[in-house]
Amino acid sequence: MIRFLSALLCCLMLSTPLAAATGRLPTGITPIHYDISIRPDAQAMSFSGSETIRVIVSKPSPTITLNVAELKVSSATINGVAAQSIKIDEAAQQLILTFTTPISVGEHSLALNFSGKINSAASGLFAVDYQGADGKPARMLATQFEAPDARRFAPMWDEPAYKATFTLSAFTPAGQTAYSNMPVAKKEAVDGGMIYHFTQSPKMSSYLLFLGMGDIDRKTKMAGSVEVGIITRRGVVDQGDYALEAAAKQIEYYNDYFGTPYPLPKLDMIAAPGSSQFFGAMENWGAILYFERTVLVDPAIVTESQRQNVFATVGHEIAHQWFGNLVTMAWWDDLWLNEGFASWMESKNSGDLNPDWQVQAQSVAGGLQGAMNLDARSTTHPIVQKIETVDQISQAFDTITYQKGEAVIAMLEGTLGEVPFRDGVRRYMKKYAYQNTKTSQLWDELSATSGQNVARLMDGFTTQGGVPLIKVGTVQCVAGQTKMMLSQTRFGLDAGSKAPKTWIIPVSIGFAGKADVAKKVLVSGGKAMSVMIDGCGVPVVNFGHKAYARTLYSPADFAKLQSSFATLSLADQVGLMADSLALANGDYATITQHLGLISSLSPDASPLIWSLAAGQIAGLDDRVKGTPNQVAFRAKAARILAPVLKKVGWIKQPGESTLTAQLRERLLPVVALLGDASVVAEAKRYLDLSFSDPKAVPGPVRLVALSAYSRAIDAAGWDALRARAKAEASPVAKSLYYSALAASTDWTLVQKALDIAMSDEAPVPVRASIIAAASNEHPAMAFDWAVKRKDAINKLIDASSRSEFIVDLASGGDEVALANRVTAYANANLPADARAPARANVNIIMYRADRKTKLAPAIGRWARLK
Repeated sequence: MIRFLSALLCCLMLSTPLAAATGRLPTGITPIHYDISIRPDAQAMSFSGSETIRVIVSKPSPTITLNVAELKVSSATINGVAAQSIKIDEAAQQLILTFTTPISVGEHSLALNFSGKINSAASGLFAVDYQGADGKPARMLATQFEAPDARRFAPMWDEPAYKATFTLSAFTPAGQTAYSNMPVAKKEAVDGGMIYHFTQSPKMSSYLLFLGMGDIDRKTKMAGSVEVGIITRRGVVDQGDYALEAAAKQIEYYNDYFGTPYPLPKLDMIAAPGSSQFFGAMENWGAILYFERTVLVDPAIVTESQRQNVFATVGHEIAHQWFGNLVTMAWWDDLWLNEGFASWMESKNSGDLNPDWQVQAQSVAGGLQGAMNLDARSTTHPIVQKIETVDQISQAFDTITYQKGEAVIAMLEGTLGEVPFRDGVRRYMKKYAYQNTKTSQLWDELSATSGQNVARLMDGFTTQGGVPLIKVGTVQCVAGQTKMMLSQTRFGLDAGSKAPKTWIIPVSIGFAGKADVAKKVLVSGGKAMSVMIDGCGVPVVNFGHKAYARTLYSPADFAKLQSSFATLSLADQVGLMADSLALANGDYATITQHLGLISSLSPDASPLIWSLAAGQIAGLDDRVKGTPNQVAFRAKAARILAPVLKKVGWIKQPGESTLTAQLRERLLPVVALLGDASVVAEAKRYLDLSFSDPKAVPGPVRLVALSAYSRAIDAAGWDALRARAKAEASPVAKSLYYSALAASTDWTLVQKALDIAMSDEAPVPVRASIIAAASNEHPAMAFDWAVKRKDAINKLIDASSRSEFIVDLASGGDEVALANRVTAYANANLPADARAPARANVNIIMYRADRKTKLAPAIGRWARLK
């Protein structure tokens, strides 16, 4: 699954009311096949169903326990004999069936009839409302089951280790089409519509089952023997061409990489016109669910970053067809086996198939920094973590699982070598196909192909939280050799994150201006180690930036690297800049040192470097927000960015690189943030022009203009944007416009946007997006506003987001009083097992308050230097 994370875009889902469901299912009864029939009533937002489950009983039992949530079970029989009692434990999300005599060892047939509700948010069977091609209201149905939401669709053994085969049938009204994991076996005409019968699925976990239906278009392309399809609301299927081409390439890529061909006859990508606060796409086997923004390319609003995100998202979900679907973690403790590997594979295949994107350097600038920034806090957790309740499952889908998982896998591949690593993955896929695994089983296969003890190397990164810090002692050139001392400690951003820990860190060392690694070492334990390297020059520790670690140089050696910056590889340039800021934020180095690095950048530096610098400048502006230093800082930052802005401009130039296009997307809104009135005026001009003639403004410019102008929008502009949002037919553009209404620095205008969120003017998922957007500029006020309306807001969001959504609104704040209010809200409204997101946000708020106090004066002094 691709999940929307606080630091970046990225995959999984969970649902529960705000009372934690606890308990695992008892052992002794195992499903082997489900035959499920569903009849939805989309207008009534309800459905009825029946199922027959073939089960194997390994020990006699008078009861059968399986999962249900928000279902009513009207009858249950075993081999035709009715249950003596049918009981639902709502807190545990379990159905307990009791029979008059114990069920004997062997195979049995369990039959149930049930009914449930169609949700308006993305959990279980849910509805997506939109404006149809004819301009009339339309409704699409889809399912979202990961992690524990299949139980909202039918009674099931809804745990990943209970793999079974599925046969699904569904009624659809006349004029609509149903689609599922497998191809249609036959269609049966009935009064008022059609019953679709789908062929039997492979053996799989319950969370991978899928059903969708609606008035749709479908386009296909063959990838070898696999039919790849894109399914959309009617009239926009051509917007899926880019994803369709990407999917065909990636299936061939993965067939080769994994050494096991994709095993299903088809792979559909379903573009739902809604959204979720929790995820962007879900890897249902053979029927991947996406929201439109993550898979369709609308030329009217597309940017280069979105195109790359579509390619990466498709790559992530298709990677899951192997890592997650074919071989599945035994329990959610090892979720990273799904998400970390899919994140790594999306980057690997994106980079291999699109070398000009510089994906490895982009990953260092983006996902790696997001992971380290969270992992360097006292609220972090291990990649492999103990999961017991439904709320804990939901919280496991985070940046540590995804992006730290990706980073340590990239480090491991670099340590073992591409071929031994790939061969180990192939062994793992072949050995455990259609089974469930734990992390140790993957390590065993990689150890077998590499000859190295992988568990010894990796356990420090997967079984404990935290970020290693490599300290580089004074570098000396002695008799034609470079000598240095290396030691390790722990990098932390708060007091609780600096308690000692040790890792075995595989580190490459090279020289600035040279492409080859000079030496590879393992830095471990608490003692310093002496390293000698043939040749002299400016050494770069963590050469290529593959190790999951920060690096701290002496001020003198940092100055040498700054002088040699242009000769470093792009990944090392990104790594040096990211480490430099992080070290200042952790009080290991001065912020003045980092600001000096930004000041020294050449206007001709890589666009990726300037994208990173612009983002860092925006973050530093937040450190001085509301202080006397902000005006001087903005003036100096604008002068630094001015030559870059002049080079990039507003309009794409012939032969322009993809990184330059992405820089434009990043740079113009930051310059507008710094107060450049000419950029804000030009943004308004382009936006107004796009409203009067959408074809007159390129898609990337249209979105950049919206981003640059929305913060400074005035009342008249706000009214015009609202009118455009109401009239907009595209669900994606409508959501973007409504969210932009809440992006203003003027709280009065933001409150008007929040009034819309509490009305029926916008679709339900868009209302939640408006509330989230309001917190960007006004975290404290948005949080306080939401707390007063918590019951109404919880009805707008996915059940899986209810422990996070409101507390996340405060994450951009920097006031101790706000942190205290978040704690009070969580204690009063969330179960104990659901408070981890609140604690994390309190930690971030307290950290931001501390940084603002400590860094603002130094930033101000730098800003006033000539």
